[in-house]
Amino acid sequence: MLATNFMLAWQFYMQEFTQPHQRLLRWVQGVLLLFIVTLSLSSHSIQEYLQQNLQGLLGADAVISQKQPLSAEQLKEVSLFVDKVAMTQQIQTMLTYQGNWQQAQLKAVDHQYPLQGELVTSTSLQGIGETSLSGPEVGHMWIDARLMASLSLDIGDEISIANKAFTVSRLLQHEPDRLMEGHSVAMRAMINASDMQQLGFSNDLIRYRYLMNANTQQIDELIAWQQENLPAAVLHHKQGKHPLALFWQRTENFMGLASIILFFMAAIAIEQLSQVFMRKEQFFSAVCLSLGASKSTGIQVSIYKWLIGILLLIPIVIVFSTAFHWLIINFLKETFVNLAWQWQLPSMFKPISFVIVVFAIFNAPVWFATYRSSIAQQFRGKQTVISHWLSKLCSILALCIVAFVYSDNGLLTLMMVSAIMLTIALMVVISWGSLTLGESVTQHVSGLFPFALFMMKQRLLSKSTQILGIGLCAFLLLFTLMLLKDLGASMSAYQRQHDGNAFISQASQKQMSFVEDWSEEHNIRIRQVKPYMHAKLIEVNGQSLAEFSDKPSESLATLSKSIRLHWSKTIPTNNRVVEGRWWQEKNTNWQQVSIEQEVMTDLGLQLGDELAFFINNKSYTFEITASHEFKPGAGSITFWVQMPPSALTHIQASQYYMASIELDEAQWSLLAPLWQKFPTLRMVSLKEITQRFDKTLAMITKVISGFSLMIILLAGVVILASINALESKEKKKNSVIMSFGFSRATCLKLNIIEWLVTAFITAIGAILGTYIAGQLIYQSQFSLNYNPNFIWLALTLLMILSLTTALGVWASRSSLKSSIRQLISNT
Repeated sequence: MLATNFMLAWQFYMQEFTQPHQRLLRWVQGVLLLFIVTLSLSSHSIQEYLQQNLQGLLGADAVISQKQPLSAEQLKEVSLFVDKVAMTQQIQTMLTYQGNWQQAQLKAVDHQYPLQGELVTSTSLQGIGETSLSGPEVGHMWIDARLMASLSLDIGDEISIANKAFTVSRLLQHEPDRLMEGHSVAMRAMINASDMQQLGFSNDLIRYRYLMNANTQQIDELIAWQQENLPAAVLHHKQGKHPLALFWQRTENFMGLASIILFFMAAIAIEQLSQVFMRKEQFFSAVCLSLGASKSTGIQVSIYKWLIGILLLIPIVIVFSTAFHWLIINFLKETFVNLAWQWQLPSMFKPISFVIVVFAIFNAPVWFATYRSSIAQQFRGKQTVISHWLSKLCSILALCIVAFVYSDNGLLTLMMVSAIMLTIALMVVISWGSLTLGESVTQHVSGLFPFALFMMKQRLLSKSTQILGIGLCAFLLLFTLMLLKDLGASMSAYQRQHDGNAFISQASQKQMSFVEDWSEEHNIRIRQVKPYMHAKLIEVNGQSLAEFSDKPSESLATLSKSIRLHWSKTIPTNNRVVEGRWWQEKNTNWQQVSIEQEVMTDLGLQLGDELAFFINNKSYTFEITASHEFKPGAGSITFWVQMPPSALTHIQASQYYMASIELDEAQWSLLAPLWQKFPTLRMVSLKEITQRFDKTLAMITKVISGFSLMIILLAGVVILASINALESKEKKKNSVIMSFGFSRATCLKLNIIEWLVTAFITAIGAILGTYIAGQLIYQSQFSLNYNPNFIWLALTLLMILSLTTALGVWASRSSLKSSIRQLISNT
């Protein structure tokens, strides 16, 4: 019986294979499958690559990293757990040579380095790499090729750091512990550990790493010892996860959440197509019932037919997703060196299964209507009220499943879904409001345009879905190509106005005192100066940070490292209090902090929670008494965590400063002597910050542009699906019009007017949505009004009008082939 039903389903499917509703359904399913499978394959490749990196580029079996060196007693205890220990020291420093300067990561290694893996160097840029058994000799420096080019150095040149000369003797090609630098693209230099001691850098500026050889049991003992004795240290080991694994998992989840837009548009298209499928499925089931078959037979045939369509689509999706996967892997090779494409057929089954389940939920109303309808209802093929609302409910359920699967952070999910829902709501309000208002205003006016508005108002739901699909696509493209571009320019102008053109991100008290005198001497204006100390959050309400929150977020990733802890007697001019009360001058309680509101929400913190910070090898507990947020108009330097100045009498730790200054064109040459005197002074120009933002923007633009291509495809499918679903009604409308003596040319004019109105409403919605988004961003970040590029807006309006009208008129050409004879025969 099952085999017979399957053969019947196959025959039924092949009869419909070339029909428009089946073609459109294949497009919808294919685009969604392609996106999710490609995303899953790319993420799997990256995670696999990172795990292999962990095994080959950690440079040891375990690594302890922290800001202070281990004491002699701690080092002795560690030696009991492990077989061998090597120490490296890293510091961000500014290297200068003949008036040129370049920030670099300076690394000092002891005689035990490298512990595992190969240290590869060469004596020239074109030289063949050689394995070095140890690091540089005393007085020598090895640098990477980028640093050599940046400073115009050659092998044998001498370079000075803090008035100590080093001879550049080799080029760095590969470091076995490079994994610990994560995504850092800092230029590299290596010296001997003995030289680092002579440079006299402060210990709290240096990152100490202890590389260790250990077996599985020793690593477990080391983990327990580190949690008890070094709670602020970071421990990486080969049994754990790659430091960047969580970051890329969050990236995949974000893209997965963004796919809600695709699934939403798919839901619109499938709901439109389901009207056609429901009529055909019900008619076929009615024929089966009239011939003596059971209802279950009709349902089985319908399910088999749906499965046949999915199964025939999967091989095509596998081929295209593999090709796109290959392109993405090649694109990511700039970020992940030696990342290689591999055939990953088993990895496709999980995402394909997930999307098939979502498709089944979308199609459930068709099966329900087929099963519940009587023979008479099935022959009429009309959709019942229950089926209509079940279709809406299934669409919402499918979208909720997508959000649940890809959600790893409640705040991110809420922000993403809220943004999508607000955009959708805006498009719906504009489409319904425009058509309703237009129809009511012109109802007493004769002519083609009022009649077109009247007909569109009668098909308000289908027209709204068309406007929604095209509008979402246009909004995303406008937001990416116009708003983000304007945002970059405005951000640079804002920082130029309020922060100057150079930032000091870290200066010691001695360095800042010198910079203030130096600035006064050379007539350089200092815009802002704010003090801070380094602190590491280790506990929240008695729980470790990892135990308190295991959901990945930007706040959690940042607070897992050392942060800047600021103190201020009054509320900073660029902050405002959101909750709680700022401390008063007479208040003797120094153990209180104010936390950035976004961090509070991200981690689920509340007023009254207790935070334990590790500062200079001591733990201090603070109570959250207030939350604050950034207020534009008074500079960009702000801090996530702030405390009363009275805490300084109880906390003994090194103090640092952030500052912003204004340099004239002729004054930039004064920086080289300054950095020669203070190589650890961290300063960056506004130009460098802008370049970094532009690089990030370029990457975002590429990603969203690729994403928008899929939205464009689905927007086209939404238009075609709505036309296909209403084709019979359109033919009747045109036949009625011609029965009153009008020509087919009149029907074409009405069709053109209808699509022009649809495109115009869509364009206005997309432009208005982009303007509102821009206004909100500009007000929150700069306290400015957003002034868009009106040439861009005009071109966008013209493009949307042209493309939408052309596609709509072309797709509706079949409905213009109706005749009065067909109308009479149908009635």
